[in-house]
Amino acid sequence: MVNQQKRDRNDLFANPISAFFFKNRTFLMLLRMSVLALFVYAIFLGFIAPTKEQNGFTTILFWSLFWPLFMVVTLSTFGRLFCGICPHAFVGKFLTKVGLNKTPPKWLQQPLIGVLLLFFGWWTVYYIYPTAYKSPLSSAIFFTVLSVLAFLFFFIFKEMSYCKYICPIGTLTRAFSKVSFTWLGTYASSCQTCKTFECTKACSYNLKPFSFNSKVSMGDCTLCMDCAQTCESVHFKLTKPSSSLFQKFQSSTAEIWAILLITAAITITMSFHHALSRVAISDSYFWVQFGQWLQNNLRIEGIDYIGVSALMCASIITISLAAGGTFIASKLLNCNFKSAFYTLSYAFIPIFIIGGLSHTYEFFFLHHYSNIVNGFIQGFHLNIEPVKPLATKQDTWTHFFGIINYIAIVWALLIMAKRITFFKASGFKRLLAFCFASLLIFFYLGLNVYRSYAFTTYGAKQGGHAQHGSSKALFASVPIERATLLQHGEKKNQGVVCGMPLDKHFKTNHSAKLNGEIRQYCSIHCLAEDVYVRHLPLQDIQVVDVSSLNFIDVTEAFYVVGSRIKGTMSETSQYAFASKEDAKTFVAQNGGEIKTFDEAFEVAIKDFK
Repeated sequence: MVNQQKRDRNDLFANPISAFFFKNRTFLMLLRMSVLALFVYAIFLGFIAPTKEQNGFTTILFWSLFWPLFMVVTLSTFGRLFCGICPHAFVGKFLTKVGLNKTPPKWLQQPLIGVLLLFFGWWTVYYIYPTAYKSPLSSAIFFTVLSVLAFLFFFIFKEMSYCKYICPIGTLTRAFSKVSFTWLGTYASSCQTCKTFECTKACSYNLKPFSFNSKVSMGDCTLCMDCAQTCESVHFKLTKPSSSLFQKFQSSTAEIWAILLITAAITITMSFHHALSRVAISDSYFWVQFGQWLQNNLRIEGIDYIGVSALMCASIITISLAAGGTFIASKLLNCNFKSAFYTLSYAFIPIFIIGGLSHTYEFFFLHHYSNIVNGFIQGFHLNIEPVKPLATKQDTWTHFFGIINYIAIVWALLIMAKRITFFKASGFKRLLAFCFASLLIFFYLGLNVYRSYAFTTYGAKQGGHAQHGSSKALFASVPIERATLLQHGEKKNQGVVCGMPLDKHFKTNHSAKLNGEIRQYCSIHCLAEDVYVRHLPLQDIQVVDVSSLNFIDVTEAFYVVGSRIKGTMSETSQYAFASKEDAKTFVAQNGGEIKTFDEAFEVAIKDFK
């Protein structure tokens, strides 16, 4: 054990401030206890306040703060910081010390288990039922089950086996953290005379930090810093970004499949389903047509068939391009296919983790900042005014973050160019191998270029963001001759706030007067934007009666809130009726609650809170 160490300038432990945040035992303990407390409180709140109207904190903590904001940002910069403060691992260390310390059976010692749990247990379910995990109650149940599973594994098996093999994000973080610009290791000069190996003894994962540099791999290290607190020889250095990816190291089958499956499930599928499906000609895209074919033949209510189709197509394309490209590359390089596949596929890491920063940063300004702050205000009943988003979709400067996608492409190509040199071949064959092995990267480049071209050429699909493949998506639509258009001029059929076609969402239409001029809205959501966000002094607010399709005064309407019929511009649907009996019939058939306009409006403004 080393008690005193002369540190390099790029060692974060050399600076007292950074050393405090990354290494100080008391600070890290308090931080982990705080994260655990938030975790437990969010689950508890999810059970006692199970709806979004009652509780915005639970879903915000799990699906905005933890993922994707903290996870994606820290993983691409400092590495596995989230794992270092993870509530499961924090509690798990104590359970492991008092547990049975058994060796897991060989069939459980497979990191691929966690990868498959993530792909099928989370992302596949997400695309089949987009709201499956998005309510406070479902989130609480999900993390309760996951916690029980984790704690059982920690208690029964030794060396933090849950983190290594079962944790859905364990292998993911291990693989994608390779793109970061930090490295934990030891000073070789100080380790040469060491006979106590205190750093290894302190590691709950039974890792050997003194071997990280020579192996060019930190293995299952979660940056808990137990070793650094035990021996001064341990360093945490700033390095060149992705430094290990430009060197040779022992590849991992599970890591490669984590890279490919997550790239398929997040990057490619979302490009299909959440981006290109909003283009005006999206109905002609093959995944949309296949999704419609599935819907027409399976006819199971509530499934997002286009989401399922997008995931299936994205997965097939991703794996085919990666495997097919490296197969041809292996022939050109005159090497074994498995060797080429598991060596070169690490170059695909930036596509998701760096490209994902584009979406993460943009959504921070559009949604995450206000959602997180307001979620904490609601969750802890703070007497603070809700904050507004830092930007809106009308702020064109947010498009600047799209550049990050192209940085990810260049980054991936540089890594591929370097890893190709690990194989002996002529310069021309290496060049051809590089081109074929990079097919997935070129495909991602094509997606980004085509997305810009498609929106510029064809425009956005009118009303397209109001539906995601459900068979009930067009309930609000009526033939244009049956829609009462109160506005005048060329844009009379466009919502005054969002520009969406009013006839396509007529059953959720609202109207109001501003200085004597009529404004017609596609939904109560857009009405709320004018009132709550823009503070416009609107008068004579009316809503369409679903039964008669006539406009009625909102004070006389019976709103059905939260039915299974999809609404407009909001996950919580809201349909109005002139007759309470009609509203009750609608509820009996489709679910939901009958509320007044004021109560429905409170639900609508939660989208902005």
